[in-house]
Amino acid sequence: MGVVLVISDYANIVSSRPEAEIFISLHKKGLNLLLMVPEQSPWIPRFKEEGVPLEIYRPGGRKDPQEIAHIRRVIEKENVSLMILFNNRAVVNGIRAAKNHPVKVVVYRGTVGNVYWYDPTSYLKVLHPRVDYLLCLQEGVQAHLDKQMVFVKKKTFLMRKGHKPEWYDHVEAKKRSSFGVPDDSFLLSYVGNVRRFKGVKYLLKATHRLAEKNNIHLMLIGNGFDSEPFVSMIKKSPMSDRIHVLGYQKDALSYVASADVSVLPSLRTEALTKAVQEAMHLGICPVITDIAGNQGLVEDGKSGRVVPIKDSDALAQAIIDCYDDKQKTKRMGEEARTHIRRWLTHERACEMMERFIKAVN
Repeated sequence: MGVVLVISDYANIVSSRPEAEIFISLHKKGLNLLLMVPEQSPWIPRFKEEGVPLEIYRPGGRKDPQEIAHIRRVIEKENVSLMILFNNRAVVNGIRAAKNHPVKVVVYRGTVGNVYWYDPTSYLKVLHPRVDYLLCLQEGVQAHLDKQMVFVKKKTFLMRKGHKPEWYDHVEAKKRSSFGVPDDSFLLSYVGNVRRFKGVKYLLKATHRLAEKNNIHLMLIGNGFDSEPFVSMIKKSPMSDRIHVLGYQKDALSYVASADVSVLPSLRTEALTKAVQEAMHLGICPVITDIAGNQGLVEDGKSGRVVPIKDSDALAQAIIDCYDDKQKTKRMGEEARTHIRRWLTHERACEMMERFIKAVN
């Protein structure tokens, strides 16, 4: 078995943690790994501390000749037999670096959609003839990709990214008074940068019904809420004075831990959304939409609430139900923590990745 080359960005300590910890654990188990990591990655000290072999480089852009040549040199020098590509730049450059070389190429896919058999651009990345295998974060992702195998045939494998409970042991809830929220309020949190697929406009529409409960507050954590149409939607909401735009927060988990409910009104593409997983690990009741990528993450009425996409009335009603029965909401939060720690573990994620590598390498 040759070297397994993993190319990813590892640009953020928290968001990269589930993936990075998988390869630290697999290294400890003796797998022959080499991680190709950008020089600015904050994970480099930890990887070095754990003895994980690294190839530190200065990243370019997509189709960057120097980066492509660098990857090719690493493949040849290190006797790489399997290359796993985790982000778009790595996919584009890694595929080109593997041209006319026997290395097996694996592309990781963590979202549903945006890859279609009839779309020519899909054959430049995920469906590229040079790609041998596809790793899928969740069953919905895998099912979608399997349907696209019309002109090419690639085997798909399931590979989740689990969390360790101890990652959340140190998180202390932020005092609500520190960001202008009354201690006795019913607090909702939304975490995520504003993108169309996040469905934020349906959450803001839902506030028109939520306003009838004069003790509900909503905090919005992430970038983009200072742009249109969101500025206008917040101003027009009858509970605008109870919507707290906090922007990007480095310690976002502390804010989430102070909430009663975590809301994510996604429309499509996402899978096993990390923000929902984090809230569940903190024991916060999740209210999410029924997108394919989050199937199984929340059990409706037991470990949270699941509502139809693009339905602000259903979203508002689920939140009102949580407000009207706060004890049940608290129980759902506790059950959410139990469910996520049983259903999606770091150990299981490591087993899935190890089994995949040994099966194809």
